[in-house]
Amino acid sequence: MDLLWRMIYVVLIGAFIWYLHRGLGKYPAPLPKSPTPKREIQEVLLLWGVAAIIPILRMFVINTWHNASEVSRTVQELIYLPLLTLIYLLFPLFIELKLNKRTIKELGLRWDIKSVDVAIAAVVFGLVSGIIAYANNQAVISMQALPAGVLILLLYNNDFLEEFYHRGVIQTELERVFGQGRAIFYGGILFGLTHVVFDFHMLMGSQGILFVILAFVMQVESGWLLGIVFMKTRSLWPGVACHYLANWLPSILAGMKG
Repeated sequence: MDLLWRMIYVVLIGAFIWYLHRGLGKYPAPLPKSPTPKREIQEVLLLWGVAAIIPILRMFVINTWHNASEVSRTVQELIYLPLLTLIYLLFPLFIELKLNKRTIKELGLRWDIKSVDVAIAAVVFGLVSGIIAYANNQAVISMQALPAGVLILLLYNNDFLEEFYHRGVIQTELERVFGQGRAIFYGGILFGLTHVVFDFHMLMGSQGILFVILAFVMQVESGWLLGIVFMKTRSLWPGVACHYLANWLPSILAGMKG
């Protein structure tokens, strides 16, 4: 993605965040305050630390092995599936369900969406951003046509697990400590920071520090956008759909074109 399009994306995402926040739907009643805020903060920092380390391991250890062994992208995602499930799903589920006595619904695993308007807007935004990215050859992640099996695995490995981990768990814990507004704000920053090493590794050598900064801003904005969607709907699924379409619709369209 070139510099001009990164700047355009930053503005468009910012405008949509403002619309979601001020102009569409209502925030639900806040979650009860935590009786152990210090422990909640410690858990958030632990979870964020794990999420920050995983991209480093993937880039410099696992992907190096994949490239050396020349395994297919489908096999790569199948290898990631149990590892990512353990780290991003089972580990936080143990913390939330067993230690904190939370419910599945409190973590966003529910179909009764609180704000249907916000859910629809999120899906439309994902569709429109994916189509624009494809039409202008300015995909956020990739324009590469991927096999159907890979695209299905990415829906789980990438989008569902990230939304569950960052919104369903981390943002929910932050809300119980800081309230709704600061939970979205801090959660978006933590989401952006987990991608910093990846952005720096991919962009610094070839495109420079300005691209890295803009990539970070886009990631933080994406965290805020998806955080508002999760907060207003209290469901993970609208955010998962938005996240997936923004990331992978260009690849789907490239594959359809052949």
